[in-house]
Amino acid sequence: MKNFKRELWQTAAILTVASVATPAQAQINEIIVTAQKREQSSQDVPISLQVVSGEDLQDRQIAGAEDLADSLPNVFVTKDSVSNNIYIRGVGSGSNAGFEQAVSTFVDGVYHGRSRYSQSTLVDVERIEVLRGPQTIYFGNNAIGGAFSVTTAKPDLSGWEGYAQAAYEFEAEEKIAEAAIGGPIVQDKFGIRLAGRYSDMEGYIRNLGTGQDNPAVEDKYLRATMLYAITDSWSATFKAEYGKQDSIAPYAMQLTKCPPDAPFAIGNTFSCSAAVATNTETVLDYRRTSNEGERGDVEATEYVFRLEKDNLDGPGIVAQASLSKHDFLLGADTDGTPFDFFTYNTLEDLNQKTLEFRINSPASSSIEYTAGFYYLDSESRIDTTLNFPFATVLLADPTSPLNVLLPFAPLGGDIQLDQAEEAMSFFGSVGIPITDQLTLTAGLRYTHSRKRGIQSATNVTSNDRYGFSVTPLPAALQPVAAFLTGFNDHTSRAIVEDDDFLPSITLQYEPNPDINVYAKFSEGFKAGGFDAVELTGIVDRLSYAPETVKAYEAGFKAFLANRTLSVNLALFRSDYKDLQQSVAQFTATSAFITISNVGALRTQGLEAGIVWQPSDRFEFGTDFAILDAEYQDFTDAGCNALQALQATQAGQVGCSQDLSGKAPPFAPSYSGNIRAGYNTPIGSSLKLSIDTMLSFSGSYHTISDRDPNVKQKAWEKIDVRIALGDVDDRWSFAFFGKNLANTKVIGSTNDVVASAGSHNQQITRGRSLGVQARFKFN
Repeated sequence: MKNFKRELWQTAAILTVASVATPAQAQINEIIVTAQKREQSSQDVPISLQVVSGEDLQDRQIAGAEDLADSLPNVFVTKDSVSNNIYIRGVGSGSNAGFEQAVSTFVDGVYHGRSRYSQSTLVDVERIEVLRGPQTIYFGNNAIGGAFSVTTAKPDLSGWEGYAQAAYEFEAEEKIAEAAIGGPIVQDKFGIRLAGRYSDMEGYIRNLGTGQDNPAVEDKYLRATMLYAITDSWSATFKAEYGKQDSIAPYAMQLTKCPPDAPFAIGNTFSCSAAVATNTETVLDYRRTSNEGERGDVEATEYVFRLEKDNLDGPGIVAQASLSKHDFLLGADTDGTPFDFFTYNTLEDLNQKTLEFRINSPASSSIEYTAGFYYLDSESRIDTTLNFPFATVLLADPTSPLNVLLPFAPLGGDIQLDQAEEAMSFFGSVGIPITDQLTLTAGLRYTHSRKRGIQSATNVTSNDRYGFSVTPLPAALQPVAAFLTGFNDHTSRAIVEDDDFLPSITLQYEPNPDINVYAKFSEGFKAGGFDAVELTGIVDRLSYAPETVKAYEAGFKAFLANRTLSVNLALFRSDYKDLQQSVAQFTATSAFITISNVGALRTQGLEAGIVWQPSDRFEFGTDFAILDAEYQDFTDAGCNALQALQATQAGQVGCSQDLSGKAPPFAPSYSGNIRAGYNTPIGSSLKLSIDTMLSFSGSYHTISDRDPNVKQKAWEKIDVRIALGDVDDRWSFAFFGKNLANTKVIGSTNDVVASAGSHNQQITRGRSLGVQARFKFN
């Protein structure tokens, strides 16, 4: 808290200095968004949201949601083992590759439900809208916790424009180049825009085992967008994009809490015993130890066709079709030592097609309405292999019945899920003006989902360190291996079919064009599905039920002080039922992740945003959130390591804990940012700009079992950017620094197989210092 107070005083001092000279009064520009599937000012939308412009993303060197999340209150995005952690208001799906995320991403309206689907989409974007709370009426498809809505830049049919930007970050030795150009091929009729980005990062964590820096990431991305103005009101857009990311150790875990605290004993705990014996460092920092060969590959293509009619002289019409393909591969060493104890790989292949049609009311209509249809068809394969080289020691005992497995070592377990889904929705809303200042909007969405799954698990011989190639064990040895690994050889089939009607009602009061007061109620729905890593073969454990939410929100949005001040406030409460959660269970020799439907979760709180722009030279802003999130009914949560040990010592079979009344992971009681920007002319042609931001968060748990040893303490991060450019913003040269105090923040935590009391943890990126040059033309 002392550091937090000191940094608040430092920020206040910066703001005081920056605001000494304040020339002519300015007004805050309105931001146009499409959070309700039509263009509106963000101040008119009855949703708690934040909008980040494409230029701001470029200034801050942000290429993905993980980079952006630090500065967004109530938003957390971090890497994890088989899927990423994505949470808004304490709501997320946890770590299981079978989940569609409770917080969904939509790029130009196209659903990206997989957690790693949008690795490099924040290139040449117009804006990103971060929508908090259930968004199932307008976005559907599982956006039960919130949504990231990304709008990319389109061609300008009136003239050519573009930019080129290059940057170098010194700490991770990251080289970045990004450029876009677009304009008319036929004036006012047909245009094209091309955008691309290339980055190559050496890494920011030193691997003491390989001598390399991790994660080393090479990222390539290209997009082409064509726009054809068919008539004055009709237009057609076609977009094609391709992204490829090649990485060394992208999921750079570290062994921590080794040796563990009492009552845990090191004994023959494999990873921790080896770490202690070899004096391997086990402190969470920017050093780790692993073997060679860790890798990650992401490749994605997407094609989108959109036919659109504006609503200036009649109803607006949008028809959109998309075709997407996404491939992901990860091989990781998670034992934290230079020895082969425990590794895994995971593979995801997704093919997706979507169709959407909607109609909007004419711009001149006093009654605003939207109606539409949505269809999704997807096929996916998820293949995960857990490798247990450490178990070879157990097999070598000639007196053990497991000795028959020794010729087949090293053992592993391979799990596959093939899933096909068809989903469709009908949705609509109508806004009826009760008076000139009071509007009632009612919405309804019907959604139906049908999933077919084939899931299998089997014991295998891992033919390489990470199990990219495996050979199934003979059928006669499968039960023997299952005793050790927990993998029961099986193939299960199931069908999950869900549907629901989702109502929404909103009351908005606008006494004048600058003030908007609203209250809303909505229901949300997230379809059931399949556990991608189910090991037992018990069919009832393969599928899980849908989750639902009843959400309440009241808000106040206003431009004040002659539009030099904007204030946004939102009070919210969301009651989730049958929340889909992953629960990690660890035995002496294996790891299990099961899925259960939590009885209930309540998340409630306050979100506030303030922007003050007293002049063209100075801007101050803050975003702040207070969150109270807790499970209402979660009596069968997985145990933490200490509870599991105590249960074993007491002779209990199995272990669970009651988390009712406790907070879920990634749900701090407060979070937010304070920021300021100042610019001043230098002579007649140059301009100096200074932007600072303090981001902060309260403490929170980083693992679903709430192990107190891996709780993230409250943190603060300071970012700064100092730029010199011409007064017309045609070029600039800047220095940027992110997380200047090198604050250590945990990205994810998991227990360690066969080393009870120790943990695998991933640390987020530390201090970044770099330079940036940009040139724009039009």
